[in-house]
Amino acid sequence: MLIFMKKNGVEKEIKVGRLKMTIARKINKKCADIYLTPNYLKHIERRHKTELEKVGFSAVDFVKAVVKSYNQIRKGSGDSILLVIFNGDLNYTAGIDLCLSGDHWEVKTAEPRKTEDIIKRKLLWEK
Repeated sequence: MLIFMKKNGVEKEIKVGRLKMTIARKINKKCADIYLTPNYLKHIERRHKTELEKVGFSAVDFVKAVVKSYNQIRKGSGDSILLVIFNGDLNYTAGIDLCLSGDHWEVKTAEPRKTEDIIKRKLLWEK
């Protein structure tokens, strides 16, 4: 289990990566750090724990793996974007949903997703 840093007794988010400038410019989004908050971590663990366990990841490790190795960015809901590790040969595609929150990106959810669900989303960038 991840222990968040505490400031004045309150759990704080952790940095899991960064949307780099070169990629951010290509998709017309802000270059900023990516954070996972305690509340969204709880959501991921509550809603997607079973799917994550099937692919051998904890929620935090899954988020870090996707942020480190994504090879696509797709349009999410509203203003959010999806960082995706896409491999067309697999039944599932890993994706995390990010939303811009002030000066940083926040991980809203993370889960393995079916390939057919991901490819319906508009492709914004591909490695």
